[in-house]
Order: sequence, then C-alpha cells, then structure tokens
Amino acid sequence: MPACRNGIHGALRPLDGGAAMKHDGVSVSAVGPVVHHDERLDALLSITGRMDGYLYRCRNDASYTMLYISDGIFTVSGYRPSDFIHNAVRDYVSAIHPDDLPSVYAAVDAALEARCNWNVDYRIVPSVGEALWVREIGGGVWDEAGELEFLEGFVVDISDRKVVEDLNAQLVLDLKTANEELSAQKREIEVAKQQSDHSANHDALTDLPNRRAFHNELKSVVARCGATGEAAGLLFIDLDRFKEVNDTLGHEAGDALLQRVSSQLRSILRSADFVARLGGDEFAFLFSADTELARQKAVRVAERILERLRIKVPTPNGAIQVGCTVGVAMYPAEAADSEALIALADRLMYIGKKSGRNRLVTASEMAPQQPSSRPRLRKTA
Repeated sequence: MPACRNGIHGALRPLDGGAAMKHDGVSVSAVGPVVHHDERLDALLSITGRMDGYLYRCRNDASYTMLYISDGIFTVSGYRPSDFIHNAVRDYVSAIHPDDLPSVYAAVDAALEARCNWNVDYRIVPSVGEALWVREIGGGVWDEAGELEFLEGFVVDISDRKVVEDLNAQLVLDLKTANEELSAQKREIEVAKQQSDHSANHDALTDLPNRRAFHNELKSVVARCGATGEAAGLLFIDLDRFKEVNDTLGHEAGDALLQRVSSQLRSILRSADFVARLGGDEFAFLFSADTELARQKAVRVAERILERLRIKVPTPNGAIQVGCTVGVAMYPAEAADSEALIALADRLMYIGKKSGRNRLVTASEMAPQQPSSRPRLRKTA
C-alpha cells in the first residue's frame, strides 16, 4: 500500500467499529470498539491468510491514517500490524524503499485520476534482512458526494517471481544485444562482400567497371539483343599520345589523365549505356538500341568521345595534345557473337591508329562485309 500525493491504498472496507479480531487463532488488526460478525469477512480472511500477502485500507487524510492491515504484513516485513494501525509506530510509506516511491506515486495518482485500479511493483524494507519485492493492486473508494474517502488494496510477495522475471529480462536483454551484435557483424560482412565484389569488378584507379565486368555485361547485352531483335554497338577507345604524357610528366600525371578521361566518358553515358576501362589507356563503350537507329547512334557517340577526349596536357616544353582513336562495331549486322564483336572493334581501332590516330573507324556500311571491303575511316578536325 504505497503512499501517493492523492492518498494511499487498502483492500478491506472497515466495518462500523472494530477491534483486534482473530481468525483461526490468528489475530487481525482493525479499528473500532465493536466487530460485527460477517461470513464474507471470514471467507476473505481465510483466503488471504493462506497467501503471502496482506490487505489494507487507509483514510485519504493528510497522514493516510491506516484503518486496517492484515496479519500478512508481519510475515512479509517483520513489522506487527499494530505498528501501522492509526500510524501508531510507523506509517506505511516508511516501509517502502525510497527509490521506488516515485514510481508508486505515479501509478497511484494516474489510477485515481482515471478512477481505476493501480497495479505496481515496489520493494518493502523489512525489519531485518534485504528488501523484498511486492506487487500491489489497489483502488480508491469515493463517497456519495464523489469525494475520495479511502484507499485500499492487496499486496503480495513476489520476490521469487521477481528473481525469475529479472533473469528473464536480463536474458531478453542479452539476446537483444547478441542479435544486435550479430546484425552488425552481418552488415559488416555484407559491406565487405559488396566492397569485395566492387573491387573485383571495378578499376581501382578510375572506379569504372573493369575488363571482367565488361565481358559479363557484353555477353548479357548480346544475349538480350538476340532475344529482342535490338542491336548492340561496341566502341573500342584507345588514347593517342598517352605514353608521351607518362614519359614526360610521370605516372602520376598519366593517372590523373586517365581519371579525367573516365570522367568525360561518364558524362556521355545514358542510364542504359556501359563504359569500362579495359586496362592501360584502353576503354570500351557499350550500348543497345533499335536496329535502325543503332549505327547512327554509334557514330554520334564516337564523335562525342573524340571531341570530349581532345585534352591538352601542359608540359615544360609545350602542351601535349591528347586525343583518341575509336573502333566501332555492330551486333548482329557485323558480328555474330560477343567474341566476334570484340575482335572486330579491336581490329578497327588499330586500323585507325595506323591510319593517323584521332579518328573513328567503322566497318563498311554494307552488311555483310565482303572480303574486299575496306573499313570506313573518319577523322575529326
């Protein structure tokens, strides 16, 4: 029966008058000069006498005067019931652990405000030994005018149950912590796997897809185009005068140039296009499009690449004009599969290198190409 700012609580409504009563030879403390026999009271006392707990009722006055408390209080706390009656020796609040009073006040106040029962756990500080846990269920009693008159309730010893509950709560907490740690480890593994997968399929310097990723994408695009009837365009790109930059300014300057080239190629990409660094100063640009438009797009993209990759690199002896040569091959018009497409684009690119660089090279616009047909060369201004 913890105290609260609005009152305390009890469970047995006092009879008109009363004194110390006995049930089966066990005294029960009450208040008043006369006790009227009541079979309901006998039954109540018989039942509660078998439980590890006690009933109480107190007034809703300034000191929450205790009117009744059953003998179970002695079993639980070691304090005699007579100590609490009329607050003769101590009030009930003094038996509640001080750390638990705020939660008790809050539970009781909220219940009284809502005119419902409270159910609250707290510790009793016994006369001897360690504090023990009890659970109290109580409520207020209002008079006909609607004024709060009494507080009453039943308090039961839950020490053993509380130990189990605390162990269970700790187990749940430990399991939650373990699950969080496992989840964190799983996330770390997933991130590590993603990083590993990314590293396995991307160039470390430019972060473009690498040769491995390019071959996988090319096979996928060719298979899809074979199923849908679309065309695929493959552009092999080789930088012009890159070795001169490396030899003149060093590998750091060469790396910076490759990163700049990669950025320019990304700027040309559509969402469905694919660009990769194959190694050294070689890159590949892959796309798919409607068959009738694919060849025009390939030439248009190649021309944009030629334009974007015209980069002047300053040196102490004057600027080096970097450019590129592009070999353009089409599937299925000019190559029957992915391997043939790669071979054709590579061959056309090297023809362009031998023909003066800084140009795009396409196969004859006639399909299929005749053995006597010569590649079509286009040089940028």
